Amino acid sequence: MSLSLKMSLFAATATLVAAPAFAQDADFLACLQNIKTEAVRQSVPAQVVDRAFQGLMPDPKVVELDSRQPEFSLTYAKYIGNSISPERISKGQQMMARHRTLLGELSRDYGVSPQYLIAFWGLETNYGTYMGDFQVVRSVATLACATKRAAFFTNETVQALRILAMNHMTSQQMKGSWAGAMGNMQFMPSTFTKWAVDRDGDGKVDIWSSAPDALTSAANFLRGIGFKNGLPSSDEVVLPKGFPLEQADTTIEKPVRAWAAMGVKRAGGGALPASDEPSAIVLPAGWRGPAFILYPNFKAVMNWNRSTLYALAVGILARQITGGPAVMQAPPADDEPLARETVIDIQTRLARLGFYTDEADGLLGPKTRSAVRLFQKQAGLPADGHATPDVVRRLQQAVR
Repeated sequence: MSLSLKMSLFAATATLVAAPAFAQDADFLACLQNIKTEAVRQSVPAQVVDRAFQGLMPDPKVVELDSRQPEFSLTYAKYIGNSISPERISKGQQMMARHRTLLGELSRDYGVSPQYLIAFWGLETNYGTYMGDFQVVRSVATLACATKRAAFFTNETVQALRILAMNHMTSQQMKGSWAGAMGNMQFMPSTFTKWAVDRDGDGKVDIWSSAPDALTSAANFLRGIGFKNGLPSSDEVVLPKGFPLEQADTTIEKPVRAWAAMGVKRAGGGALPASDEPSAIVLPAGWRGPAFILYPNFKAVMNWNRSTLYALAVGILARQITGGPAVMQAPPADDEPLARETVIDIQTRLARLGFYTDEADGLLGPKTRSAVRLFQKQAGLPADGHATPDVVRRLQQAVR
């Protein structure tokens, strides 16, 4: 998952796992000692580390939640349905009005469209109504010492300790998601230390209770990861009859003008922007569902959260907050999520056909979809890369 791991609070189908034995007692304490050594090497005062680590034990709930990846297990319809609602759109419009002056300044100073800042805020914490109640230091230390991503979360723990030192907070006060994402915009500690801004000038960066600090920090981060005013992140489009479905893939980019020349139009019949910017077409619910064109800002949104569905939700919410239309093409009613065990099974079968060469990890990511597309072409099916239950059945019949 991306930096915004708190999205994993949605229900998922993955099997839960228990905390490894090495995360207990002496092994956990030894791991904390190694983190302390690194933190002190990075100039975090030893007394800050000692105070944060005093009596600290791993959180088994954190390890449990770490096994869940809803961006890979929910269908487009379910994910967007969970993310976009009339209430969230209306509240976003209220927030646009409430913070209009600040948002205008941020658009001028950072080149970030106001509706995108509000959309991120809405998706991350429902405009600050839920920011998580896990102790961040305990969460990231648990993940550093009890999962395979030791290096990443060791750094996050060190950065969390740096925040305690610079902001004079206690570890009990620093609350966030199970994976350590904090505040209104759910920054990971390393994102905070690199991009957070004290907008209100009180000498402390407070992304928990200061809207100016939170929104400015988000604008600074988005600019830093490549977001630019201009084209939106995505648009819903209608594909012409006979469109080559194998080209609907994030890895295939063409100038916007080139897609327009192929007959791609905005949903509702409008022409695509007259732009030479690189763009891609995706079909998140397969060829029977909606199609989207992804502009360069989509990549910036993906740098915030490495989920195509999340990034689509940001664009959809941003558009509707400013009065734009909802998605016009409904997803197929029979689309179903695939269990992790089913995805592992199809990855294994696709590997036997020579279409898939990665680990069978149970995550329905881009490489798996590309392999599904190759099978679909071989089987004479629409090659949209979407693993419907029918495609799964055909694959199981073809590879026993």
